[in-house]
Amino acid sequence: MLQRIETLIDALEVRGNTFSKFSELCSELEACLKLFPTQKIMHDGVEADKKARIEQLVARLKKLEIYAGSQSEITTGLNTYIDDLDK
Repeated sequence: MLQRIETLIDALEVRGNTFSKFSELCSELEACLKLFPTQKIMHDGVEADKKARIEQLVARLKKLEIYAGSQSEITTGLNTYIDDLDK
């Protein structure tokens, strides 16, 4: 499961993805994260190497969230100009 999540994050980090491709990858990543046994890991603990991988994934997800948010803000800003041209 960790390998699949890492692969999806790798694909999302590639710049130049179309909106539809980015959205598709995000949906697949979300589905994988829902299946990820977070409760079990929190309760039972995890080996040090897996813990490090999970922490790295969380950091990468945070960066992706920031990137996606900034892209959304850019699009919103452009829409303002597009809307003004239509008037």
